Amino acid sequence: MNHIQKNAVLGIAALLLLAGCSAPAPGGGSGSGDSGSSNSGSSNSDSGSADDGLDGFEGVPANFPDDVPIISGDVPAGIDLGTGWSVVVQVDDLDAAFAEASGKLTTAGFEELQSSSSDEGSFGVFQNDKYQVQVTATDTADYGLAVAYVVVLRG
Repeated sequence: MNHIQKNAVLGIAALLLLAGCSAPAPGGGSGSGDSGSSNSGSSNSDSGSADDGLDGFEGVPANFPDDVPIISGDVPAGIDLGTGWSVVVQVDDLDAAFAEASGKLTTAGFEELQSSSSDEGSFGVFQNDKYQVQVTATDTADYGLAVAYVVVLRG
């Protein structure tokens, strides 16, 4: 599977996550996002059942990479996808949250490959030698105003 196919699969997974569909996977954690460390929170051993939707997947996954900074806020959904991670952070202001997320990533050495904004939200793609990060800030059906991160391992 090439990088474009991987990104497409993970992008679809993020869209399903934002739409409220479930795709249970191991590695969920519990806790909140933290501007200093990305994988704050304790691991949650309850992986939920098919009937639970995303219950049991709250918080940043325990193995989320420390070198991918995320914004602070409540994390109602975080999933280890095996070749990457998807994390949703609830926010109060989409524009400010997207600006903060973009700033944290570029300060950490990520190159901004793409960025766009509309009345409905913002989207950006960032990359370094280890990861590609897709950031979407929008009003979601299940979580309200939120910033979603899809982090993909490169290579």
